Amino acid sequence: MVFNRDCYQVEVEKINLLENMMNFFKLLPLFLMLFIVACAGNKASETPEPEELASSSGTGTLNIAPVIFTKGLEVREAVRNECQLLTKLPAFIQSYGNGQYAAINLQAKQSSKADFLTIEVVDLPQYKKNVWAGRGGQWVTVKGSLIRKGKGTVSFKASRASMGGFMGGYKGTCALLGRCTKTLGKDIALWLKNPVDKATLGDM
Repeated sequence: MVFNRDCYQVEVEKINLLENMMNFFKLLPLFLMLFIVACAGNKASETPEPEELASSSGTGTLNIAPVIFTKGLEVREAVRNECQLLTKLPAFIQSYGNGQYAAINLQAKQSSKADFLTIEVVDLPQYKKNVWAGRGGQWVTVKGSLIRKGKGTVSFKASRASMGGFMGGYKGTCALLGRCTKTLGKDIALWLKNPVDKATLGDM
């Protein structure tokens, strides 16, 4: 029998191709799951949803000033432009604080007829999230003060950090910062129920 090396090589290549295709289809569900999680994780932080901390309607008004980055704080352009921290934090406070006041106004000015809350973001990670380098976590630290109508001024400092939870390594920076911001919103809303001066909240 004459050995046909070319035919043998073709058959070997066919077998290898078939094995590679089988391996690919075995791994395809995993690739699809990772793709979906990565896409979801790279979206901007979560949108606030109404959640009452008190069952009855509150009284009075809370005005929340525009949240700012503290002077001199270095903020990466991607975080500044895409993560929407300055608008989402007061929105979460409003959402979680629903029921404590008759009205909570955002982007508001100080008024003699309302409590007035000011907040500054004082610390953020300076690096891009990189789970492979062991720097997957993100955090947000803020400080604020509340001018209470007829009761003086009280202040707080708060910080929250997040590794992203399940599949956190595949979640984007804004998603992780969004988790921190959401939890800070709840922390501050709870503090507003009993605003103690010089309080430390969250992970402080």
